[in-house]
Amino acid sequence: MSSSDIRDRVMTPALSRHVAVCATTWLTVLAVPVGGAEIADFVGKPVAAVTLVSDGFPLNDPEVLELVETRVGTPLSMRQVRESLTHLFSLGWFESVEVDGSVLGEGVAVEYGLVSLRVIDRVEFVGEGNLSTGEARQTIVDTHGASFHVDQVNEIMETVRRFYRQRGFFAASVHATVDRDTLYFEVQTGKRAVVSRIIVRGVSATMYGRVLDRLGLRIGQHYDGPDIDRRLGDYEGELHRRRYYEAALNHDIDVVDAGASVHLLLDLRRGPRITIEFNGDTLPGGDPSHLVPIEREGSVDEDLLEDSDRRITSLLNDFGYRDATVRHTRRAVGDELSIVFTLDRGRLYEIARVMLSGNDTVSGARLVELMDLETGSPLVMRDLETGLATITEHYRQLGYATVRVEPQVTEISTGETGPGEHVLVNCQVSIAEGVRTTVRSVVMEGNSFRSDEELRGLIGSIVGAAYYVQQVVSDRDTIQLLYLNAGFERVVVDVEPKFDEDLEAVDLVYRINEGPQILVEHILVVGNEEVESATIRRELALEEGQPLGLADIAESRRRLNALGLFRRIDLREFSHGVGDQRDVVVVVEEAPATTLGYGGGFELSQRLRRESGAGGGQAVERIEFAPRGFFEIGRRNLWGRNRSINLFTRVSVRRKNDPTNPTITTEGNTLGFNEYRVLATYREPRTFGLSWDIFVTGFVEEAIRTGFDLYSRGVNAQIRRQLTPTVNVSVSYGIGQNDTSNKQLAPEDEPIVDRLFEELRLSSFSGSLLRDTRDDVFEPSDGSLLSVDGQLAARTIGSEVGFVKTFTQAFIYREVPRTGGMIFAGGARFGFAAGFERIVSREVTPLPPLGLGPIEGSSMTLQVPLPDRTLPISQRFFAGGDTTVRGFALDRLGVPSGVSGATIDADGFPQGGNAMIVLNGEFRVPLTRDLGLVGFLDAGNVYDLVSNVSLGRIHAGVGFGVRYRSPVGPIRVDLGFKLDRQEFGSGENRQEERRTALHISIGQAF
Repeated sequence: MSSSDIRDRVMTPALSRHVAVCATTWLTVLAVPVGGAEIADFVGKPVAAVTLVSDGFPLNDPEVLELVETRVGTPLSMRQVRESLTHLFSLGWFESVEVDGSVLGEGVAVEYGLVSLRVIDRVEFVGEGNLSTGEARQTIVDTHGASFHVDQVNEIMETVRRFYRQRGFFAASVHATVDRDTLYFEVQTGKRAVVSRIIVRGVSATMYGRVLDRLGLRIGQHYDGPDIDRRLGDYEGELHRRRYYEAALNHDIDVVDAGASVHLLLDLRRGPRITIEFNGDTLPGGDPSHLVPIEREGSVDEDLLEDSDRRITSLLNDFGYRDATVRHTRRAVGDELSIVFTLDRGRLYEIARVMLSGNDTVSGARLVELMDLETGSPLVMRDLETGLATITEHYRQLGYATVRVEPQVTEISTGETGPGEHVLVNCQVSIAEGVRTTVRSVVMEGNSFRSDEELRGLIGSIVGAAYYVQQVVSDRDTIQLLYLNAGFERVVVDVEPKFDEDLEAVDLVYRINEGPQILVEHILVVGNEEVESATIRRELALEEGQPLGLADIAESRRRLNALGLFRRIDLREFSHGVGDQRDVVVVVEEAPATTLGYGGGFELSQRLRRESGAGGGQAVERIEFAPRGFFEIGRRNLWGRNRSINLFTRVSVRRKNDPTNPTITTEGNTLGFNEYRVLATYREPRTFGLSWDIFVTGFVEEAIRTGFDLYSRGVNAQIRRQLTPTVNVSVSYGIGQNDTSNKQLAPEDEPIVDRLFEELRLSSFSGSLLRDTRDDVFEPSDGSLLSVDGQLAARTIGSEVGFVKTFTQAFIYREVPRTGGMIFAGGARFGFAAGFERIVSREVTPLPPLGLGPIEGSSMTLQVPLPDRTLPISQRFFAGGDTTVRGFALDRLGVPSGVSGATIDADGFPQGGNAMIVLNGEFRVPLTRDLGLVGFLDAGNVYDLVSNVSLGRIHAGVGFGVRYRSPVGPIRVDLGFKLDRQEFGSGENRQEERRTALHISIGQAF
């Protein structure tokens, strides 16, 4: 058997237990004579030869031989034999291992006999079959897994029989045979049973026929149990939607006529039609379906209704109705059952004043801040208790371990009575601070791995500090974690505080029982077929001969998962009789090497288009719909070393920009696949043994921007390193060609650089630093993102223009307390750039000598400096649109023509600029699990030069939107309103911006 054949075997969890038993058995066998001689005759003799025989054939796989500890030339040791057995069994490839020894010259020959684990991972059906064999295979996988041991064949055969019986083949004959790794089923299904009688329980005789028609059942049809269950489930769901929440439908059968027919027994319990009513006072808020989850639970039992009473009461308490009571009653009328909740809110209590007493150490202002109770707000006892607990915890942090904080709520009489009365109350908080305890000494006992000074340096409970119980517990855990990360898996750390008589001082005694330090003896890699073992070992934080630390195990698992090469990763530890040494077995299951991805989407947004005629060629905002699709294919783990290559393509249907010159006509429709992107990326991880990954990317792209069409292609090489789990840095070099066409700028407004460099070669270095702590990349509810990017292009490195450019963006996401899941999202983006002075060649005619005319054909080339600092249009900043300032059309933000520092030309088309500021803020309010509302405020502007940046020129927009959580991501609809509109053009062509802007796309705005 070849090593590749052995690696094709897959061990299931059940087989793991079987192997462990076999390993124990064979370790016991080693204590008896082996190879016809006593163990004592072989121990200590030199090993002359080591052979492995798998199923009668020699096995020379280097990876398997590496697991054998009995080495040629070394004395035979029972410990080495036991370790070899453990290693071989840990592979999960063998059912048993026999060890045989014989005399060979002056030494001993050791032979390991391996019996391969018989694992079945393929199922085939032959013979007569009236059902889809795919369904039968899926049933086997769902019940027994994708692979299984040959001993499970009888269980699987019974599963197949049950599968056919459930579908009406009660006389089916099922036989199984095994050939290597394939299980063959020969099935003779016979005739399928028909339904000869239908009995419906739980409905009247008049409803009998209607129920059967609704379920699509009739006498004489073939019996199919799962199909009937599906129909009953659909009908049950329909009844639930009609408020029959207790409806339950199921079926049973009686097999008759030797399996030729069945009597179908339908049990339909519809129950009453249930309605929920609220009487008495009105419910101030909350979702009734959450407060009274009858529909979700499908029940109206008393326990559920009493829980609903408590939920409603708690909700009323949270609104300040301290004495609220809720009770429920049942009212049955015919087939209707009404659950009536009667609400008595009682009086509304409001805080008139918060008073403190007994606080000598902490100021009253600080305590009021900790309590977070506002005058005039409803009195919520839960908030009051939380505030008192916060004060107590604050005192304990200061060392007052015996502090007592007690509240007293006193009503202020207003002379009015009645159930709707607003009652003002004073909250009196009395504080008995007690004695402040400080740490007098810190003693370490039992520690030899680290010195007293090192351990004291790790903890926060230092001499002279306040005694705080939680800090002491945290210090104990810190010391224990230090030992666990150093391989002391049995360490026990206890702490004993010893107080003096007046409780003013405490001595902390940390007692450490270290136990043995566990070291890694061997690291074995199992289950990899295409991925090289060296690639896996390179990602491990564990090393042979080093401690088996808890943090190293977790980091190794994280790194292996980050590779994206495996479906499953398991790190197992094996001990083989030596208490302080372990073998670590890395068991992996590889994922497919080839990945495919495809999908589609759309964008609906306002864009600027040039319209001739009455408008005089002005920019007019138009709503455009642009469908898009993408296809992606990648290959991972090239040559077994985690290299990868990926091809990404995307195409959008969009109209090209119209020519600026109205005399130029275009033939046909300019609508088509005019916007596309093709991106090929090669990734080389851990280049040259370092922690940097290399990415080489080639791209071809055409984009339809608001003021021009851009066709670009080039190559980019990047090195990237992840400094921490949330921070990574990258450095890159790129060279490419940018061609601009269909520019919409008026000729008099077009900068010189755009006239000279319509086809522009760019060569630049870039750097990036990113910190990302978001809890979800697509829909974050907590965390932040900060990135800083810089770019330098220069003629000395092959670029036709030179500039320096930086872009910084920061976003923050927080859940607003006490709002039921409302999220605040805020962001700021700043871009600044400056071009270098350019030297361009100009052909000129020299002046003739005095008194002579021009010399025909004479010319000369001069190098003319251009002080213009403007960047080429393809490199400038633009703003406005669905991801920046949503009150404006795409790229429409800027300074209008006729104003100093204009970035929008006379016709209203954006020129872009060297500087940009964008500020965003929005509140995301969930309405249901999949639907939410958003209110936003955006602001920003684009400036021609960094020196002209002015916060006074910022334009803002407000608006609202809807978010729908679809399977492909959040679908976003935003409607923005400009707070200040600008005018563009001149004379009779002068026009004002539209008030609103509509955007529809997929994904959050930021």
